[in-house]
Amino acid sequence: MSEPIVVRQQRAARNQAIFREVNERLEELGDSVNGDDYHRFVCECATVECVLPVELTIDEYESVRREGSTFVVAVGHVYPDVERVVLEGNRFTVVEKLAAGAELARAHDPRAGTS
Repeated sequence: MSEPIVVRQQRAARNQAIFREVNERLEELGDSVNGDDYHRFVCECATVECVLPVELTIDEYESVRREGSTFVVAVGHVYPDVERVVLEGNRFTVVEKLAAGAELARAHDPRAGTS
């Protein structure tokens, strides 16, 4: 028997929130790539084993972080049953969690309540 969609949405959001925490620390450290404007972050996809790097500018990352239910993932790392594509580019994709996953993602947003 397959697991209910709400459970999949919540599990995916929890996994992605963990990677978002890692990226928050990477942003603080300013882990620059090749001295240019790109910084290396980790894919925030729903797969716990994924460790693919994703390169974004700080402005791009901040744009993703404006909403607690959005995450930056590597191209092709989208799970349509638990999220929808908000932005697709050649270096990364931005996804938004759906329903119960969106609620959980916002609740685990380290920036929630800050301006």
